[in-house]
Amino acid sequence: MLTTVLICVTLAMSDGDSGRCHTADGESHRIRLQGIDAGEVAPFTRCRQRPGVWACSPVARSLAGTATVRARQLASAGARCTIADTDRYQRSVAVCTVDGRDLGGLLVREGLAISETNYGDPYRREETEARSARRGLWK
Repeated sequence: MLTTVLICVTLAMSDGDSGRCHTADGESHRIRLQGIDAGEVAPFTRCRQRPGVWACSPVARSLAGTATVRARQLASAGARCTIADTDRYQRSVAVCTVDGRDLGGLLVREGLAISETNYGDPYRREETEARSARRGLWK
């Protein structure tokens, strides 16, 4: 199986778990971070379609802005994204690293996102750490 890796000169995060990868050759790819879920930010399209999802809960939405700012801060100098899948919105589902650190794992460890059980719960350890330390949404 061939693995697709995108080198993002910039990774412009639109919220805590998705954004747009801009490559050096001028391509642009919509990205969804694999294995995490962060609170929805306006216009809350997903919340109108599926209001019962965790990302639309009051606690998730209360930290959505903070998660977005932090994701933008972490990804501002670019990222390396390994594509794992394509979601129903035709975004590339990827694990993105910044300076060798997993962007999704960092956001979960800081309590700004949760480990997504629909993707096998890959960040359970980081979420448990955030809960124990009472970081972010676990305060």
